[in-house]
Amino acid sequence: MTNAGATRSRLRPFDFVFVLRPATIVPLWIFFVAGTRLAAGEYDLELSLLLPPRGVVLGLLSMTALLAGGYLLNQIRDIETDRRNEKLFFLPRGLISVRAAWTELAVLWVLAGLLAVPLTVEFRWVLAAAFVLALTYSAPPVTAKARAPLDLVWNGLGFGAVAVVAGWATVAPLSDAIVLPALSYTLAVAGITASTTIPDIPGDVALSLRTTGAVLGKGRTSLLAVVLLAAAALAGAAARDVLGLFGPAVSLPLLLRAHRTGSRAHRVTANQAAVAVFALIVGARAVYLPALVAAIVLLSRAYYRARFGITYPGPGTP
Repeated sequence: MTNAGATRSRLRPFDFVFVLRPATIVPLWIFFVAGTRLAAGEYDLELSLLLPPRGVVLGLLSMTALLAGGYLLNQIRDIETDRRNEKLFFLPRGLISVRAAWTELAVLWVLAGLLAVPLTVEFRWVLAAAFVLALTYSAPPVTAKARAPLDLVWNGLGFGAVAVVAGWATVAPLSDAIVLPALSYTLAVAGITASTTIPDIPGDVALSLRTTGAVLGKGRTSLLAVVLLAAAALAGAAARDVLGLFGPAVSLPLLLRAHRTGSRAHRVTANQAAVAVFALIVGARAVYLPALVAAIVLLSRAYYRARFGITYPGPGTP
C-alpha cells in the first residue's frame, strides 16, 4: 500500500464526521447566533463576546445535530443526482453504506432531542418545526428540495427564520420584534439558495427534478437570486438591522457579477462570499462564531486534501 493509500485508510473513520458536511452547517450557526444577539438587544441582556452561555451551547448543538441528520437524509435521497453532478463522494462512491448513513441519521436526531430536554418549551417547539422542515425537504410526499419554489421557501425558512428564532429562544422569551429581521434573513437565504441551484441544473434536468434552477433556467434563476437578495437588504433596512441590511448589500455586487458573466466560478465565489459576509458581521458581536467557522473550514480543507486530493471548501468548489 502506498503512503497516500495508508493515509486515506487512516482517515476513513472521519468519513462519518465529514459526510455531515460541517462546512455547510455554518449558515445555521450564523443565524442562530444572530438570534441570540437580537434577543439580548431586545431585553437589554449581557452576552459574552468570547463564550456563549450553557443554554446557547445546548441549543446550538441540538440544532446542529438535527440539521446534520437532515443533510444525511438529503444525501441518501440524492445519491444518483450527486453522482451525475459529481458533487459529493461518500454515498455515491460507496465510502459509506446507505445502511450506515441511516444509522448515523437516527443517532443524530435522537441526540438533538436529548440535548433540547433542559431547554425551554419554546425552543423545543422550534426544534420540532426544524425537524418537520428537514424531513419534508428530502422525503416524500412533499420532497421540497425537488419542487420549485418549495426548495427556496424551505431553505429560507429553515436557516433564515427557524434558526434565528431557535437562537432567540435559548436566551429570552419570543417577541414579535424578531419578525422583520427574520423576514430579511429568510429572503437572503432564499436568494443564495436560488443561486446554488444553478450549478446543479444539468443533473437535476437529467433526473427530472423540478428544482428552481431546472424550472426557471439559468438566467431567470440568477435574476431571481439577485431580486431576493435586494429585497432582503430592503427588509433589513426597514428593520434597522445591521445584519439584515449589510449582509445582503455587501454580497449583492458579487451575485450581480455572476449574473452578468454566467461563470460557474463567479457563481460559487458569490455564494461562498455571501456566507462569509454574514459570518463576519455576526462574529463582530460573538467572537466564538468566526473562531468556530475558521476551525471547521481549516479541518475540512485538511481532510478533503488528504482524503480526496481536493481543496474543499475553496474557490470554485460548491
